[in-house]
Amino acid sequence: MSETADSGRPFDSTDLLALPVLPAVVGDLLAAFGDDQLDLQRLTQLIRYDAVLSARMLTVTNSVAYARQAPRTASLEQSLTRLGLDTARAIVTTTALCQSPSFPYPIPTSELNRFWRHSLACAQMARRLAEMTGYPDPDEAYLGGLLHDLGQLIIGVRHAGVFREVRVLAPLQHEIPNLERRLFGADHCELGAALVDAWKLNSFLADAIRFHHLSAEELRGTHPLLRLLHVANTLSQEEEPRQDALLNADRFFSLPPALLMQARAEVDREMKNLASDLSVVAAVVDVGGDTVSTPAQAHLRQTLQEQSLINEVRMVLCPVDDEITLLDAIVRCVAILFNLPEAHFFLHDPATGMLCGRENDGRLREIVIDPAVADNVVNRAWQEQQIVHSFGEKTAKIGIIDYQLSRLWGTEGVLSLPLHTSAQSLGVLGIGISSAQLARLLPQTRLLRLFARAAATALEELRQHEVHQRRVQEDRALLEQQRLRAALHEISNPITIVRNYLYLLSTELEPPVAQEELRVLREETERVSRILLRLGHSDETGLERSCFDLNGTIRDLARVLSDTLCRPRGIRLQLQLMDDLPLLEQGRDAVRQILLNLVRNASEALEPSGTITVSTQDRVNLQGQQYVEMTVADDGPGLPSALRTALFQPVASTKGSDHAGLGLAIVKNLVEELDGHIICRSTAGGGAEFLVLLPRS
Repeated sequence: MSETADSGRPFDSTDLLALPVLPAVVGDLLAAFGDDQLDLQRLTQLIRYDAVLSARMLTVTNSVAYARQAPRTASLEQSLTRLGLDTARAIVTTTALCQSPSFPYPIPTSELNRFWRHSLACAQMARRLAEMTGYPDPDEAYLGGLLHDLGQLIIGVRHAGVFREVRVLAPLQHEIPNLERRLFGADHCELGAALVDAWKLNSFLADAIRFHHLSAEELRGTHPLLRLLHVANTLSQEEEPRQDALLNADRFFSLPPALLMQARAEVDREMKNLASDLSVVAAVVDVGGDTVSTPAQAHLRQTLQEQSLINEVRMVLCPVDDEITLLDAIVRCVAILFNLPEAHFFLHDPATGMLCGRENDGRLREIVIDPAVADNVVNRAWQEQQIVHSFGEKTAKIGIIDYQLSRLWGTEGVLSLPLHTSAQSLGVLGIGISSAQLARLLPQTRLLRLFARAAATALEELRQHEVHQRRVQEDRALLEQQRLRAALHEISNPITIVRNYLYLLSTELEPPVAQEELRVLREETERVSRILLRLGHSDETGLERSCFDLNGTIRDLARVLSDTLCRPRGIRLQLQLMDDLPLLEQGRDAVRQILLNLVRNASEALEPSGTITVSTQDRVNLQGQQYVEMTVADDGPGLPSALRTALFQPVASTKGSDHAGLGLAIVKNLVEELDGHIICRSTAGGGAEFLVLLPRS
């Protein structure tokens, strides 16, 4: 075998991008990332099936980018948690894109299958042995088994035909490292260990990989992980384990040969089940040839194509900054992706609960679908959150609206795509199609589902952005009004002094001309005062001097807040109001604004099924003064301690720099104008509680 120029080149982390991965695993992972019910445990399980993907995840996790966040780890579950789903998806997608569609690696397909089978079997055996011997970290043992031969892939990619030649020239396991060093200047044990060394773990995992081909005699007295991996590698070979291997295992861990053979049989059964779990068979078993394209590879190519198309869709939709333009862009994407010109929206109206056509969509705007009673494919798509079409139904079962839509669009039938995200359902996209188009679209069901999800996500994000911008503008306007009123209050003082001096002058000056001039000055001063008074009370938050019922004000506003802020988010708003509160002398509108801001902040901090409680209490004593208390409490995650000291400052906010914490700053200003106090504290069971103390009459 001829050597190449990089024969002795050590392991480099970029080698991982050049290594082949199990197509079924990558395909299933990409599909899982597009699933509404994304399960971290399922993602971890899939990644654990492939040595290269596992190594890539841990390499990124233990890189300098995450060095300050947490201790270095060999746990894939901790790795995924630390990376986050977006980064994990990027790693999987990048890995998939680096795979050649036809897999033209210098490693034959049959050899790759043999490598994958052995790595998985060794990992399963290592974990089983760890559990049998009481080793404290079975997952670490599993990872060692999965990665122990990764160096073989690195050598195999650098040198064509290496797998078969090494197996022929070194039939015994302990001979392989010496042969590899002689032929290539490095052995697969050192290359795999170098990868783990780069992670700088507080673990003997790298040594276990480095020495797993040493003899049993050399490994006596070493760390249990080194002996575990040695035994797991020996017992997971394709051929039956030799008697001396079983005896060595018995000497290492006092496990009798019969028990070890039982463990091997259990691992064999698990390996047979893995083919089903990975959704393919051909990628795990020998396909009988070196260049056969397996179903898993075809599935991976299709998945990558779908992901690429959806990314293009996102690039079209993301820059759009108003809803009408966005909906038009989605319709254009339907025409571009699927060649379907008749696509129309039925968006959910939270106020009525109906599915309504767009205002600018001709006769379609007259169609309003009641999800509670309507029987049609649009409603079924909304209710079931599934793609639904009107073909294959008996004529008697076709809804009247299905018939009307087909007639309006001049098509044979209707295809309905539900527009929903993990947070909410926004409506349905109805598409007019023919039976021939349906036959073409059915194989693209997953692409249709991904497209609908991307469209719904773009629409939801745009609406959230618009609501956020509107609230920012409202909060800034309120804060400016508070600043204006403060300035006007200061201005009124010198004007009052001027008015008083004018009066004094009028009593001391006798000439009629001087009296007339003073009268003009007094009138103009009064006019300035009236202008300033109007400016100071031009908004609804002015502190009117009429008595009001605090409980009644809360009840009136709670109905609106429950319908608009809480129930659409799945949040419960409950009242616990003390009877027989005294009337308050001033600030009804100010109290309404305070309650609105506090409930709105709480609703934005809560997940669905959360609860906001508004309560009142009389005769609260603070520093010898009596107050009426209004409390707004939630059972959410609570406030970080670092934010509490500057909570009511205009720059203190957990919602981004654009919001600037103006809502709470306005609340504080309003409470202080009422001569009250506001206090924030965390509750014992989690959540935040704002107490507003208002002076008692």
